[in-house]
Amino acid sequence: MALPTDIELLERWRGGDARAGEQLVTRYFAAMRAYFLNKAPIDHEDLVQETFARLAGKQAGYRGTSSFRVFLFGVARMILFEHLRGRQRAGRFDPLEQSVADLEGGRMSSLMAQRESHRLLLAALRELALVDQELLELYYWQKLTAGEIAEVQGLPERTVRSRIAAALKRAGKAHAELAGQPHGHGEAEVEGWLAELSAELAGLRVVGAPA
Repeated sequence: MALPTDIELLERWRGGDARAGEQLVTRYFAAMRAYFLNKAPIDHEDLVQETFARLAGKQAGYRGTSSFRVFLFGVARMILFEHLRGRQRAGRFDPLEQSVADLEGGRMSSLMAQRESHRLLLAALRELALVDQELLELYYWQKLTAGEIAEVQGLPERTVRSRIAAALKRAGKAHAELAGQPHGHGEAEVEGWLAELSAELAGLRVVGAPA
């Protein structure tokens, strides 16, 4: 028997079938945890729960104009932005210019990874403009295509493609600065670390807390 599609599970969930909801949550829980983990470590569990709660409600209407997976990341992105705007005491939130490190005033908790290079890369990603951090994580960890990321971020696909290369360079530079090294790391090296981290995401845990 074929497994039910995401849309079938969603429709059944919204119709009152709790088991269908459990199946859909199980199917996408790891992806949602990974999406929030390096952007809002302390609050990531609450944000994952809010994403699925929003999904179950009629207000998050799926119209079939994109894949369900793209739609789900769009809902998660909306919730993340709401959360980050709520953390701002003054000024406006600009994900094209501001990084998570900017928004948290450098007081972010960190994530425990197995290797120092990976821990530094997680911190370096948070130094990027939020849209650049997001697109690298979506591209290398969630395996979304440039076209799918363009749908999530509301940007032209060609812009996404050019930003991936630029973001890799900035991540390599930020990594080197955090490590106290004079020269940035190359794109291939950063890509390798991102690939390695993708296999480690489920085991990452939050250490420390904001001051």
